[in-house]
Amino acid sequence: MSRVKVLFVLMLMVSVVLAACGNNNDQEVSNEDSNQDANQDVGEAIELDMWIHQSGEAETEFYQNRIAKFNEAHEGEIKINVQVVMDDGGSSYNDSLNAALVAGNLPDVLALDGPFVASYAEAEIIAPISQYISDEDKEDFVDSILEQGSYNGELYSLGAMESSVVLYYNKEIFEAEGIEAPTTLEEAWTWDEFIDVAKQLTTEDRFGLNLFMNYGVGEWYTYMGAPFVWSNGGDLISEDGTTVDGYLNGPESVEAFEFVKSLFEEGVVSLTPSETQFEEGKAAMALGGPWIAVSAENAGLDYGMMPYPYSEVPKSPSGSMAYAISSQTEYPEAAYQVMKWMTNEESTIGLSEVTGMPPSRKSAFESMEEYNELPKKIMRDQVVSTAHARPTTPAYPVLTDAFAQVFHAAALGEDPKGILDQQVQRVERELRRFNQ
Repeated sequence: MSRVKVLFVLMLMVSVVLAACGNNNDQEVSNEDSNQDANQDVGEAIELDMWIHQSGEAETEFYQNRIAKFNEAHEGEIKINVQVVMDDGGSSYNDSLNAALVAGNLPDVLALDGPFVASYAEAEIIAPISQYISDEDKEDFVDSILEQGSYNGELYSLGAMESSVVLYYNKEIFEAEGIEAPTTLEEAWTWDEFIDVAKQLTTEDRFGLNLFMNYGVGEWYTYMGAPFVWSNGGDLISEDGTTVDGYLNGPESVEAFEFVKSLFEEGVVSLTPSETQFEEGKAAMALGGPWIAVSAENAGLDYGMMPYPYSEVPKSPSGSMAYAISSQTEYPEAAYQVMKWMTNEESTIGLSEVTGMPPSRKSAFESMEEYNELPKKIMRDQVVSTAHARPTTPAYPVLTDAFAQVFHAAALGEDPKGILDQQVQRVERELRRFNQ
């Protein structure tokens, strides 16, 4: 998951201006571009450039193998030339995209971090795909994938994998303490139950909970922490996307950040956990993503999964890398065929097996037996029933940084309301750029 920094916001400002300046030229060639697929010489393969983000070795190899199979299956029709682009967990991948936009050589198909779809769409880096996807295919994607991929009523992106945050627990510690873990969404702990158990599990040499604060002040805090607001009946931005005042700093949000603050005040969470605190048994529970299951298994830990704790209504995180087609591609229909291939049932199942991330398609869930039984059934149920996409707004880079700053401040014991009011002013200034 990319931790996009403020530099991306500045680059987007440049991108929007450049895109606006180029509208007249784009209009002059639009009719020609729309006919490029049809005018391609018979027998001559359409060549497309595709960017994928650098990831773990196994994941990157999977992408390359799937693309090789696409080329084999579409020999003489479409050929993909793939480039693996550096993704350092910061702004490098987005910087590369913005540089390509400025130079006018965006790839035809690109990977992007799902929560930033609106920013890319507003900057005219990506093009809508609503006209290409069938209703039947669209229906097979879980709702959160369609939610994160949509902006202003148009669908722009599709993901091959989803994600979630579950409450992991150390089975040995729970058994010793006589604590029974919930096994269904209906049994999920409320905030009060959650903090009571965390306090019970906290000892001199063990924390009750790990929130992975070592990941740094960035996208992780919003991804992991926003459900505290949503489950309390709050939101980060208005439904029409025009304001955060009264939402990000609304009473439900303030109460949610106060709860986060209390976790640290009670001493159940460390501000500086070790990289493997949960795997080493130094934390009895961990609110983490699917990758924690992989590291826990590698460490030989006997662990379980529980649903995300809630206040009023169960909510859980969602969102991951997705695919989109470039606004500059001459062959949008062919580019969509690549997207369709990389997000079909076979791709989503294979990617899930390689990464441990839940698939983005309902049919894939039905085909993967491990998601029909514990512990992964918890993850599946959250993706299908309680997943909530992060806000689709072009101001998201600033909004998510604001959320992360408040979350960090609450963890440090500062007053959430005061920090929220300050951050709201900052996000409102950014929103005005898009509301004029």
